[in-house]
Amino acid sequence: MSNNQIEEEIDSQIIETLDDVLEELGFDVNQQVRVLRTYDDREVITIQPNAFTISRIYATGRPDGRRPQGFESYHSYFCEKLDAYKRQHGSDEGFSMETEEWQTLFDESYDRYIRYLLFAGIKRWVEVKQDTDQNLGVADMAYKYAPSEITWQTYQYKGYILMMNSIARAELALQINEHETARQEIDKGIQKIGKFCAECLREGHDEAENLTRERYLQNLIEFRTDLNSITNQSELEDDENPEEDDPEENEIRYSGEGDEFLDELEVLLQEMTNN
Repeated sequence: MSNNQIEEEIDSQIIETLDDVLEELGFDVNQQVRVLRTYDDREVITIQPNAFTISRIYATGRPDGRRPQGFESYHSYFCEKLDAYKRQHGSDEGFSMETEEWQTLFDESYDRYIRYLLFAGIKRWVEVKQDTDQNLGVADMAYKYAPSEITWQTYQYKGYILMMNSIARAELALQINEHETARQEIDKGIQKIGKFCAECLREGHDEAENLTRERYLQNLIEFRTDLNSITNQSELEDDENPEEDDPEENEIRYSGEGDEFLDELEVLLQEMTNN
């Protein structure tokens, strides 16, 4: 047996239950991502890239479905902790958290990243917006209250989160044919990413600035170009044939991960499991 394999005894009923689950779900090569609803009315996304592997992510709250300290997420719990500190001291001056608490918060943000990567692939833009809103809140919270060596563990990814947040907002606008609103959301995203790049340079994080400018900022600029093309074409078609648009025809699919996003998602899910 190789060194990275660990043999251990386990109740056979657990294995039988896993077999029953796989059989019940049934592998469908054409439908590897499915949305299920539990009896308590929670949506669960199942990802099954092959007949023997399955992962699940809850659509709301924490991706693993847990409620830490009775809250929807650790982020909600720590926000309440901050609010309690403000009520007690009259301001947030002096607020701090332990290194382990920050790490817990960052680990949860990573799990949300996996979820909004999945949701972007299946075009659930409402959830992408919600998760990126929350991860931006975590990044800004760390920037304001955590020591600098802890802050940049998550803050370095703010450019990527801003890009995904802007795309989600634009896609939601496109779904109701609000082309100008979509363009404004992308423009606001470009401005926010530009501000973030300035922060990176100011604080000596040149590598983060370079990556953000060359990839995430450029993606939004290209998105805006595509959006302009769709808008111009739509206006031309309206002049020629004034019929109501099909919202799906106006959607710009986020292509940063390509059509093979499931492969990368499965790697990320495996990393999350190992951690």
